[in-house]
Amino acid sequence: MKIFKKQFMSSLNRYIILNMLIAFILSLIVIFFGMIVGTTLMGVALDRALTAEHPELSAMDQEELDSAFLSDEAFNISPELERKSLMLFLGSIMVIGFGGTLVIFWIFVRRIRRRLVHELNRFDTALGTIPEISGGNPEAITEIHSGIREFDQICLRFNQITDRLKASESERKKLEAQQRKMIADISHDLKTPITVIQGYSKAIHDNVADDETKEKYLDAIYRKSEMVTELINTFHEYSKLDHPDYTFHMTEGDLCEYFREYLAMKYQELEIAGFGMEVDLPEHPIPFFFDKQQFIRIFENLMSNSFRYNAPGTVLFSQLFETDDSIVLRLGDNGRGIPENMREKIFEPFVVGNESRTNARGSGLGLAICKRIIEAHQGTIQLIRDPEGVHNTLYEIRFPKPQ
Repeated sequence: MKIFKKQFMSSLNRYIILNMLIAFILSLIVIFFGMIVGTTLMGVALDRALTAEHPELSAMDQEELDSAFLSDEAFNISPELERKSLMLFLGSIMVIGFGGTLVIFWIFVRRIRRRLVHELNRFDTALGTIPEISGGNPEAITEIHSGIREFDQICLRFNQITDRLKASESERKKLEAQQRKMIADISHDLKTPITVIQGYSKAIHDNVADDETKEKYLDAIYRKSEMVTELINTFHEYSKLDHPDYTFHMTEGDLCEYFREYLAMKYQELEIAGFGMEVDLPEHPIPFFFDKQQFIRIFENLMSNSFRYNAPGTVLFSQLFETDDSIVLRLGDNGRGIPENMREKIFEPFVVGNESRTNARGSGLGLAICKRIIEAHQGTIQLIRDPEGVHNTLYEIRFPKPQ
């Protein structure tokens, strides 16, 4: 139905040409009518003039008049009468013919103008509702369509712009909701350790605890202050990555060798903590442009999650390989896994502990920071299912191959 409508949509050129053609035909008819009227009036004027000069003509019938005019007997018409008759003829053509033509063309120009104004008013009305989109009413405007083919492309562009505005407004609301949630989560995460620090420091200040208890309080204060410092630093890193002026320091390197060196450095720490490691890396180099400092943050955040939320004996898995168009990095473990209801929002800020794993530890910004860094390298990260069912948690990171 839409294709049929588009094929038979009126063209502005065809519409104007058709209206001008009709106006031209009507003008010719009016001019011809003016000539007939002019000829008739000229004939009447001549008849009256000749009758006045030759009274005998008034007594003749039409047949006798025709014979008289066709005979050798001539009826002289004065130059003044000829001039007046000609002026009467031309005046009839001017007044009726050309005057009527101007009226006809004026009517049709107004008709064309009214059609164009009607179409432009649609755009004016639509443009007037755009502020309502940014004012919190994204559904205030619907798609507009024109009956004129030349305006159809403008309608298409306008509809695309409004769709983007609606998407932008929806994204803005989503970001505002995330920011409000972020502020609430930060306040909550800071409130608990600060309350502990205040309580213990107050007890020490008031000398209500013995020396042994003071040592415990001071140790708790130190650990809570470390927690607050870690949270603030992590949030600073998260907000810094989102700043438009922040730049990554990209250098070319062998991603495979770089990852191998990191795992070698991490191996002893995991072994002491009672964690195993399974590694699958290729022997050949994998060239890639990346920020080496930020990639350490990716590795640390993903592997620290496995280390933090699983019991000793868990085996961590690391794999790096190439496809035809991508570099694929997989990190995971065979631990307790992530609840089904949290898998879709695991990369959102402040999804932590009792929400994403089994206990509440960490800032909840680690995976969100990883996602920001990976996206800055034109990559993607997702939580996937292990085809072999060995790894309960498995992250897959994909980067496009350098051209």
